[in-house]
Amino acid sequence: MIFLSKTMFCADVMSVPCTPTDMDDITTIALSDGWYDDLRVTKNTAEPLSSDVNRYWDWDTILHAKFNGNPSAGNVDWNFREVSHLLIKRKAADEFQWITLDVRSVSAIEDFNLKNIDLTAVPNREYQYAAVPIINGMEGFYFKDDVTIRSHCLFIADRGEVWCTNITDNYLDNTSVVPNSVVTTMYDRYPTIVSNSAANYEEITVNAQFFPTGEDECSVEIYDDKNRIEYTKKAKLFLRNGKPKILKSEDGNAYLVYIHQPPSDTASDTYQNRKLSFGAVEIGDINSEEDLWEAGLISETVTEEWWNQ
Repeated sequence: MIFLSKTMFCADVMSVPCTPTDMDDITTIALSDGWYDDLRVTKNTAEPLSSDVNRYWDWDTILHAKFNGNPSAGNVDWNFREVSHLLIKRKAADEFQWITLDVRSVSAIEDFNLKNIDLTAVPNREYQYAAVPIINGMEGFYFKDDVTIRSHCLFIADRGEVWCTNITDNYLDNTSVVPNSVVTTMYDRYPTIVSNSAANYEEITVNAQFFPTGEDECSVEIYDDKNRIEYTKKAKLFLRNGKPKILKSEDGNAYLVYIHQPPSDTASDTYQNRKLSFGAVEIGDINSEEDLWEAGLISETVTEEWWNQ
C-alpha cells in the first residue's frame, strides 16, 4: 500500500501513474479478436479524446486506418506498388497551369522520399505544390500544400549555385527588344516597316553589391579586404560562367536569362564600397517547363513526355 498526501492506490492526478511512462519507440501495432471501425495514431499527446474519428491528417498524424475493405492506414488511396512514377508539381494559386518540377521513378517505398529546391518560384506570390502519383499511365489524386514565397534580396541562381544580396537598387531596368527596320521609300508619305524576326524579349540591367557576411549572417565584412576581394572574385566568376540563370527581385520581377554583358566592378565613395553592374538578356519563359529544362533549372528527369501533363 502506498500513501501519497491524501491519495491512495493512484487515485488522482497527483498520484504515481499506474501505467509505464518510459518505453522504447513503438514500431508495430497489432489488432486482434474484434471488429474495428477505425484506428488513428497521433504524436500529439495533448489532443483531447473525441468521438470524431474522421479528422483531417495533420503533421502529428502517424496513421489512420478506416478499414474500408483494406488495411491501408496512410493518407493516400492507392498502393505504392501500383505507382510507376511520382511527380512534384507547382502552380500559382490564382492560375490553373501546373509546372512539373521533378519526376521520380518508383520501385521501392524509399522513392517517395523526395527533397528538392525550387529555384523558379517568384517572391511575393502564393503557390500550390502537389505530389502526383502516376498509376497505369494516368495521373492520380493531387496531394497539395499551399506555400507563400517571401524574399528580401536580389536572387541569382543556376543549376550549380545560388547567390543573393539585399544591397541592391532592385530596379532591374529592362528594355524590350523587337527587331525591325524602318524603310523610307521615295513616293510614300509613311515608311514601310520590315520585321523578319519573331524575336521579342527583354534586356535587363542589374546593379548590386556582393559582400561576405559575418558570423551572424546579417552584418557584412566590407572592411575585411582579403575576404571581400575573394568573395567578389567568386561572384564575378559565377556571373560569367556561361550558364543560364534565374534572376529575381524581391518585388516579384523574375526572368530566365543569360548574362551577356560581363560584370563591371566599380568603386563608390571609397575603394572598399564596390558595385557590380552587368547586363542580362531574356532567353526563355520562366513558366515554361521546356525552357526551364533546357536551361537545366528543373530536374533532368522532367523530359518532354511530362511537359504540360
